[in-house]
Amino acid sequence: MPPKMPNLTILPAEPDDLPEVHRMLIALAVHLGDVATITPAGLAQATLEDPQARLIVACLADSPARHPVGYALLMRRQNLVTGKESYVIEQLYVQPPFRRAGIGRALMAGARDLVRAEGRAGLVIGAPPANAGAAALCRAMGLTELPPAGPSFAVALAS
Repeated sequence: MPPKMPNLTILPAEPDDLPEVHRMLIALAVHLGDVATITPAGLAQATLEDPQARLIVACLADSPARHPVGYALLMRRQNLVTGKESYVIEQLYVQPPFRRAGIGRALMAGARDLVRAEGRAGLVIGAPPANAGAAALCRAMGLTELPPAGPSFAVALAS
């Protein structure tokens, strides 16, 4: 049986949240079979200083200290055909002890609220094919499944 939904607050990230977000980012990289090489300073620059980025955190509301247990990173994108701006959830992570308790849903709801508040056109979240849980969450929340975009390719330019 899933754990009971904790009393949460979804907030814009602050500099004091970044050490815990950095730890979660490292755990996410491991989960995806990758290695996180971003430094805490680089994380601050990419998330708090970039005007295209929005970082939100899920904090336990009844905790004596602000302590994020999950985060979502949104990046603003402009459709050059329509001129409309949307957000893409680039990353969403919940710490293992808090999974299956509705925190991912709360972060996605917080992302929707942020997008609405900014008057953007929409919100897209991608789920890697191997992450069936993320895809199931999106379907359960009633998100519209987009058709596959086709093959994607990458070129490593620097190490």
